[in-house]
Amino acid sequence: MDIKTILQQGRVIAATEQTGFSEAINSNASAVLLMHGKLTDLMDERFQGKRQGKPLFLHADLIKGLSSDKEAFRFLSHYVQPTGVVTTKSPVIRAAKKEGLVTIQRVFLIDTTSLQTAIQNIKENEPDAIEIMPGIAPSIISFIKEHISQPIISAGLIWSINQVNDALEAGADAVSLSKSELWNVQF
Repeated sequence: MDIKTILQQGRVIAATEQTGFSEAINSNASAVLLMHGKLTDLMDERFQGKRQGKPLFLHADLIKGLSSDKEAFRFLSHYVQPTGVVTTKSPVIRAAKKEGLVTIQRVFLIDTTSLQTAIQNIKENEPDAIEIMPGIAPSIISFIKEHISQPIISAGLIWSINQVNDALEAGADAVSLSKSELWNVQF
């Protein structure tokens, strides 16, 4: 499944740790982003049984036991079978893409230099989508949309319906948030 199809099903991605995984899977969110975890837990049959076919993204930089080489993503793709990964690292984007995983490049925008670097990295890496942090800075979304063609996911410090609406109205294609009471709101 590609990222545009996932985002057409809903504009909220439930970001969670393993303790909130069941709630995230059972929510109306279009996908789940697992922020932390252990590779051994991801392979457990009980974890696999809970997925219920909902698209699953793993934050590759935060999964314990996962390296960033191509063999790690070959293993991940074959045995864990997530929909894709989220990462800040260019080599991870390239390795995951080679294994057919959907890639979301997370970028932190703190100043003009980080913005320019992010746009350059996005053009070089060609991820399937971009996750911009912090999500409470929607004013920059339209500028980034002028420079890239990938869908934009706004994330980080989004705690209210108004912040979600602000991000979506600014041009974000979706939001990724950990506030579980917002996972079931339709935007």
